[in-house]
Amino acid sequence: MPKNIYLNTTEELIKHLNEDLPNESLIILDSALEQLQLHMNFNASYVYLEVSEETKNLETIEKIWEIMFLSNLNRSDGVVIIGGGVMLDLCSFAASTYKRGIAFTLVPSTLLAMVDASHGGKNGFNNVYGKNQIGTFNLPKSVVVCFELLNTLKDNDYKDGLIELVKHGLIGSKEIFNKLVSTENFKIDTEIIKKGIQIKEDIVKEDYLETGKRKYLNFGHTIGHLIEQDSKFTLSHGEAVAIGIIYELGLSKKHFGLPQEVVDLYISYLEKLDYKKSYEFENSIDYLLEILKDDKKSKSDSVDIVLLSDISQPNLISISFDELIEVIQN
Repeated sequence: MPKNIYLNTTEELIKHLNEDLPNESLIILDSALEQLQLHMNFNASYVYLEVSEETKNLETIEKIWEIMFLSNLNRSDGVVIIGGGVMLDLCSFAASTYKRGIAFTLVPSTLLAMVDASHGGKNGFNNVYGKNQIGTFNLPKSVVVCFELLNTLKDNDYKDGLIELVKHGLIGSKEIFNKLVSTENFKIDTEIIKKGIQIKEDIVKEDYLETGKRKYLNFGHTIGHLIEQDSKFTLSHGEAVAIGIIYELGLSKKHFGLPQEVVDLYISYLEKLDYKKSYEFENSIDYLLEILKDDKKSKSDSVDIVLLSDISQPNLISISFDELIEVIQN
C-alpha cells in the first residue's frame, strides 16, 4: 500500500512536494484551487484543469494525455494530482495508462477525496453505460493529506465527505458512527478522518481487486448511483449516497433485522446536516433497469448489495432487480 502522509498546512505541503518530486515532474491542480496560488512556490511545472462529473469522460482523459505528452514526461518522471475525487479518478487513470504507466502522487483537496477516492487504487471515468465503467486498479506512490485544504470547501462539499465517513462507520466502526451522529457542530477533528481512512485501507489490504470484502465499501452506493444517474448528476455524489444509505438500511432491517435505532440515528444525522432524506425517481422503470444491468455488481437478474445486521456487521448478498425496483418505488 502507498504511504500516507498527513500535513496540517499548505506551506508544509509545498515544502514536501518540492523535496519529494523527481527532477522532471508535472503538477496537475483542480481549477477550484486556483485562488490559493499554490503554484507560485512549486519547483515543478504545473497546469490547472477544470473537471466535473459531467466531464468525467474519455474526452477529458485525452486532454490530460495531451498535457502529459506536451510536458515531455517519460516513465521515470512523476505526476502530482491535487484536487477532488473526479480530478483524482481522471488524472490517475491517465497516469496509469500514459506510456503504460507513470508514477503519481495524490493530494486530495476535499473531505470526500481524502476518505475515499485517494485510497485503494481505483481510477477511471464514466461513459454512456454508467459511472466508472472504464478504469484500472493502480496504486499511487503516496497519498498526501493536507488538512488546511479543507478550509477551501463550501459546507455542502464538506458534508458530502461526512456521508462517506459515516458509511465507513456503519460498515466498520461503532466509534466513528457514534462520534459523527453525536457531534453538534458538523465539522470534525482530524483524528476521525484518519480513522476513517484506516478503515478503508484495512479492507483494501485484504481484498485489493474487489473480489469479496472490498465490496463492503459499496454500502449505500448501489441505490446511490442509481439516484445520481437518474438525477443527471443534479444531486451530488454525497447527497445521492446519503439517500441510498436510507434505502439500504431499510433493506438491512428487512433481511437481517438491523435495529431500528441505527436507522433513526442515521436519519437524525441527515437532519442535522440538512440533507434530503428521500428522492422521487424521474425516469421509467425500464430506464432504471438498464442502469442496474450495467452496474458492475450486477448479474443477469440480480445485483450484489451490502446490507447490515448491525453497525460494523456488513453482509454481501444478491437481491433481484424486482425487489430493488419495488423498494425505490415505495
